[in-house]
Amino acid sequence: MSTTRGLICAVAIGMLAAGVAFPASGATNTAAQRPHKGQGFGGRFMAKCKQLNLTADQSQQIESIVKLNQESMKAAMTKAKETREALNRQIQAGPFDEQSVREACKKAAAAGEEAAVLRAKIAGQIRAVLTGEQQAALNKIRAEARSTMHKRFAKERGTTDK
Repeated sequence: MSTTRGLICAVAIGMLAAGVAFPASGATNTAAQRPHKGQGFGGRFMAKCKQLNLTADQSQQIESIVKLNQESMKAAMTKAKETREALNRQIQAGPFDEQSVREACKKAAAAGEEAAVLRAKIAGQIRAVLTGEQQAALNKIRAEARSTMHKRFAKERGTTDK
């Protein structure tokens, strides 16, 4: 039982670390699913970088980091999404097959882990280009983005503070 909980926690942490939310059902709402206006990996980040007052050299270095990792990040995110969807299908499949659910969960956790490690590697490379002041500004931007995201999700769930 604790192994199952551990695997579920690992998948949940992987999904949170990946920073990606996908609907559990096959239905999608393009506007809700793509609040980043289709900019994809790197596009949103580069837009936020404008607030950091980067030098031309810093901008070029960060653009290079993003471009070098764009395809691998896209592949990692696609695999994470596909394995989560496979897990969801297995959970909904009947009759119940514990071994199949466990196997799908392990694959989803591993894919989420790979995506999280890649994101952390890229973030480390980018942070190395920034000054201490720019890193603090980036932390503030990310905290504000998380707060906005939490408020949006709370509003969608009807759990906003009154």
